[in-house]
Amino acid sequence: MNFFLQKLEMSSVSVRKSSPVVIRPPEPVTSGTTTIKLTSLDSALVKVPFTALLVFEHPSHDDATETIKSALSEALAHYSPFAGRIISSRSDDGGDGFSIRCTGEGMEFVAASADCGLEEAKIFGESTGTETLLDELAVYYPVGSYGCSGDDPLLSVQVTEFTCGGLVLGVTWSHAIADGVGIGQFLAAVGELARGSPSPSVAPARWDAAVSGLPTLFDAIHQATLLCPEPLDLVACVDVTIPSAMISRVRDKCSNCVANQLVAAAASGAVASAAIVDLVKMIRRAKDQLPETMVGEEDGGGGRRLMQGLRGRYNMLHVSSWRNVGFEQVDLGVGAPARVISHWPGGMPPVPPICMVYPPCKGKDGVNVLSMSMREEHADAFLNELANLCRAYRLMD
Repeated sequence: MNFFLQKLEMSSVSVRKSSPVVIRPPEPVTSGTTTIKLTSLDSALVKVPFTALLVFEHPSHDDATETIKSALSEALAHYSPFAGRIISSRSDDGGDGFSIRCTGEGMEFVAASADCGLEEAKIFGESTGTETLLDELAVYYPVGSYGCSGDDPLLSVQVTEFTCGGLVLGVTWSHAIADGVGIGQFLAAVGELARGSPSPSVAPARWDAAVSGLPTLFDAIHQATLLCPEPLDLVACVDVTIPSAMISRVRDKCSNCVANQLVAAAASGAVASAAIVDLVKMIRRAKDQLPETMVGEEDGGGGRRLMQGLRGRYNMLHVSSWRNVGFEQVDLGVGAPARVISHWPGGMPPVPPICMVYPPCKGKDGVNVLSMSMREEHADAFLNELANLCRAYRLMD
């Protein structure tokens, strides 16, 4: 098993892009335009953009780009918020809130072509090619704007065809309209329509009441992150594959240890000297304390108190998993994607240091992990620790 440190290099691959065009639903929006009020959770994510790159290696048909454009238009008829715009609104507590105005103004689409094949571009290597190439494979919100404004489309798609016949689908969206599962469902619908289905097999549905009463802990954490004065230094991109055998060994020792919440802050020394099993136990103990932490924190105070133990962004870590959210099942008529990647322009995510977990790249076993959580001078030590852990579980010679 090998680990790689991804360097920021200039790419020799040339990508030619057409001018952006607007894709709208096939039927015009009626005068009774719907306005969807965002929940407190969604409002906190209005200015958080994400980009997914889905790599399809099998040769596409001659009119792949036009087929995808047509399917996107049909999909917008079922997913009308994706073709709308964000507007400001007054929340129930008198503060600022946001809504989606389903205006039918449409999404942005760009057709592109690369002057080489996917293998030549090193898309499948664990070093993921170069940052400058990935910068060219999607449409991004302007650097420094941190998300979309009221005039920006909530969804942008770029299709880049390679000389080998493969293509990369680059999808950028505001997290306010969909999380990973939501955008995965949308892209699955696009794939079905591209393959000739008359309608998506899964109809989208909204159930805002289910999340309207969520506590504001996330919002407090999010705001504290944005207000953190320390700039996020350039971090190394570490791209690794974690084999299934290692995951199974850890899972055998620590079952039922998955959480989607900030649970505690721990001293760096305690984390550095602890065994992996001890770290998992620390997380489980902290999870047991969550009910008490959340009591009486409707105003978000719990989030602020938890954040007080963190000193600067470099001591934070955001972990997100894109496994089993639907990306790996998207089929545009050329089979499932051979690789799923997230990317931010310049390789700098608009969040604290982040660790993204993906389905395995083609021919790999386990999970693919892209970590942008450490400065370059710390990367070698991190990779050595991973190698030692694999040796401890007898996964390396």
